[in-house]
Amino acid sequence: MPERDLPAVTDIPSRRSRAQIAVLIGVAAGLFTAWNVLGENSDFRAWWQGSRLLIAGVDPYLVPVASAQWPWSTPLFYPAPALLMAAPFAALPLPVAAGIFFALAAGALAWTLSAHGWWRLWLLGTPSFIMAVEVGQWSPAICLAALVPSLGWLAAAKPNLGAAALMLRLSPRAIALAVAITVASVAVLPAWPVEWMANLARLESHPAPLFTPAGCWLAVALLRWRCREARLLLAMAVVPQLLFFADQLPLYLVARTRREAMLQVAPALIAFLLWFVQLQPGDRYVIAAAPYVLAGVYLPALLVVLSRPNVGTVPPWLERLTARLPAVLRGRPAVAVSC
Repeated sequence: MPERDLPAVTDIPSRRSRAQIAVLIGVAAGLFTAWNVLGENSDFRAWWQGSRLLIAGVDPYLVPVASAQWPWSTPLFYPAPALLMAAPFAALPLPVAAGIFFALAAGALAWTLSAHGWWRLWLLGTPSFIMAVEVGQWSPAICLAALVPSLGWLAAAKPNLGAAALMLRLSPRAIALAVAITVASVAVLPAWPVEWMANLARLESHPAPLFTPAGCWLAVALLRWRCREARLLLAMAVVPQLLFFADQLPLYLVARTRREAMLQVAPALIAFLLWFVQLQPGDRYVIAAAPYVLAGVYLPALLVVLSRPNVGTVPPWLERLTARLPAVLRGRPAVAVSC
């Protein structure tokens, strides 16, 4: 991290104050999720119910939809590692399970983010975080996997976002842990990858932004390919996702300073409000959110990345491969610090 981005000593909060704020945020997030989890749009109930079926010896990927065991119109879209992670909460009532899970995830994320200054907690005030907590999404846990190598196994719960988020650090430990829990899940339910892929064939409205006419401009991030945040942005742009704010939470990890955080958060809030106020009864509100997510979340992240020089440490083989590129594209290796 460049020296100019390091927080002043007085800006670094004490462990006690960090713990207090983490508990408050965790409790608030847990209560909010518990209140909303009984609604029709909650995703948590899918992997909670899937884990209950798995524990009962039932293959959750083969249970008929709209049945007593699976009272929803769509099949299970989450991979088996997510079910293993939900298993400790499976015996609890749904609101209690959801509340505890998201209290832990939000609290741990607040604790981790605040280690470098309170300003990083702006991530928790974004539409992406609020939407993730409201609908019970994995993205807060995915951000933890990106930031804390020992929690890398969380990335396997939603492998599209998880693989992209791990590009931020490329930690061998995080990658190994994600692979390990995936292997363990196959040992528990050997057929799940095939059955899961069959269910995913019925999933709609999850485009990879880079491969859509409205998002192809994200390829410009290649101009900063040496920066790890640019690699995170590009990885996020090439994986399938729901352009409905929640999946895009890892993009706020691009910010290194208070100013950059505000440059990302303010447009996102404006975009969210514009999307919300223009909705009409009967609108397909998820699909209607896509252009606002691209303009309010992806575009600010790209502008922050482009504001930096193309400087950073990359593997030797990549240095050799790019040695003949023009200087404007090649960039330069970092000296003492990485981009």
